[in-house]
Amino acid sequence: MITMTPVLERWFAGCPFWPAEQTDFYLAVPRMPTSQQVGTVVWTLIAHSVTAEDRSITARDAAEAIEKYLTCDDEDFAAGGLRLGDDGFVIDPGCCVGLDEWRDWRLVIGGEVIYLGHDPDPLVEHRGPVVRVWMTGGQHSSGTALNPDEPHIDIPRHVLPALLGAVQQDLAGFLTALHPWVQGIRADLADPLVAAVDRRLRISAPLGI
Repeated sequence: MITMTPVLERWFAGCPFWPAEQTDFYLAVPRMPTSQQVGTVVWTLIAHSVTAEDRSITARDAAEAIEKYLTCDDEDFAAGGLRLGDDGFVIDPGCCVGLDEWRDWRLVIGGEVIYLGHDPDPLVEHRGPVVRVWMTGGQHSSGTALNPDEPHIDIPRHVLPALLGAVQQDLAGFLTALHPWVQGIRADLADPLVAAVDRRLRISAPLGI
């Protein structure tokens, strides 16, 4: 079964402001998260905004940490993307792409090739009704024929709209859980934080596919 899962890269250590899980490098954004999972995702999103170059924390408390995220640039990078899965085999997004770019996958439906990052350099290849994603295809020179035994996932093109719709539902479910979680920190921050995450990760607008 082919799956697409929104994931974020975790670059920072434990959160000093609220409970957060210690997870793998790639953190999946769950559709129905627990309170601790919400806190883990929020910390992954805002840690960069409250961490100095020497790794010291620049916010005094949880509310100030959220406020700093709200005042940072909307283009502040949310490293991650979409994890592809097929019966236990996964291809994670490469480096230097963001979860905010997840909608770019709509272009693949129409036959375009999108950048999926480097290390491990996943590569999109169009094969008629199938979109093949090679785990390390981008490491090869342009025009080089790839060995069919190299790790890859084949996605029937017609299922991409449903897969992207499921990704949007995952992210929307997280937004739903985020609001009451933020209210527990400071009620007046709930609406602004939900709106900022929605806007920066491009969650709620219609997909148009």
